[in-house]
Amino acid sequence: MKFSNFFRKDAEEEIYQKMNQHLSKIQLATQSLIKAVEVWREGDVAKLDFETGNISAEEHAADQILADIWLELTKGSLKSKLRSNILTFVKRADEVAGHAKRASSNFLILHKLKLPDHIFEEIHKACELVDMCAKKLIEALSIYMKDIRRTVDLTTEISFIEHQVDGLYSKLKNHYFDFSDLTDNFATLVIFDHAIREIEGAANAAEDASDALRSIVISEI
Repeated sequence: MKFSNFFRKDAEEEIYQKMNQHLSKIQLATQSLIKAVEVWREGDVAKLDFETGNISAEEHAADQILADIWLELTKGSLKSKLRSNILTFVKRADEVAGHAKRASSNFLILHKLKLPDHIFEEIHKACELVDMCAKKLIEALSIYMKDIRRTVDLTTEISFIEHQVDGLYSKLKNHYFDFSDLTDNFATLVIFDHAIREIEGAANAAEDASDALRSIVISEI
């Protein structure tokens, strides 16, 4: 099997290391998103604000690493197709953290809203699945030069997880009809809708990133 010398030069090795650093920041954001749902459910506004701040900090750190990767890629040491696929991968992965930040910010706005347990459980499950996508992206990036078959399997698993999030999103939308029993404030429904859309958006972005990684793998065969 033929591989490029992507990791053999110092500049290329640095890009790979930064890609890993970037994903680690994104997963810290998705982990904090799970905690944000938990403390929202508990009614702990201070902790919810803390977790929202954590997500913002990790998202900002990921953005800085993304900028560094972009600068490295502009040096033109890689083939244009590989460079394009890498950029797509990191940009889509970066969007996961952005969606997580916006979802948590909406949780904070909704902190006084008392949702039934089954709704919280569905939101929590969706956030867990987003975090699972981030974990699988990290695993896929770490092994793609060593085990192409497993890498492709991981990207397929991410697509399956994204479909699960889509299903939860549909279930959560069905609860819109219950909101008249929870609040008479229409703005609350709008913000809730934004929050769950961001969770779905995070899963979609993770799937897009996995598709880009699959393209990188295929190009290396």
